[in-house]
Amino acid sequence: MIDNNTTYTMFETMKQHKAMVTYHGEFTFESINNILLYARRDIKIRKVDQKLSRKIYAVLVEALENVLRHGIEKQYETKTTDGVFILYRTDEGFTIKTGNLIDNKDVPKLKEEIKDITEKNIIQLKEAYREQLRNGGISQKGGAGIGLIDMAIKANKNLTFNIFKTEDNVSFVELTINITQQKEIAA
Repeated sequence: MIDNNTTYTMFETMKQHKAMVTYHGEFTFESINNILLYARRDIKIRKVDQKLSRKIYAVLVEALENVLRHGIEKQYETKTTDGVFILYRTDEGFTIKTGNLIDNKDVPKLKEEIKDITEKNIIQLKEAYREQLRNGGISQKGGAGIGLIDMAIKANKNLTFNIFKTEDNVSFVELTINITQQKEIAA
């Protein structure tokens, strides 16, 4: 069960920022495709610069797939997990927020990945990305381990995580990614 204060905070964010696209419920490959269609349409309607639009879309794909891949899976015929997604415009660009439940046994690994990303500059992240592509394999969850690195590069390391323990074996992970039109940060 997701803590009501955590859910309330995300919904307050939606209201405050007049969210462009939101979703709360079951994440499947089909629902992700629908979210991406709505987001792409909304970005196009707002006449967002093409380079920024591609960056937003690429980060959206990674962020939404992370919810599906790493969230606690429901016991259905197809891969399904519960989550929350918000896309909204800011004065500086766009913000993407996702939230989902994960098993507490996965929290230490996630914290280690977050620490690794925050300690590297953009150049080091790009090298880590290339290295993982060369030497990494596909994980049990279907990823190559580059999603967070890729999002950090595209967002110029402008991402934050909050992890809230909700039950004995479950935590809620909230990821916030800010994408701006600023030039890339080199260090």
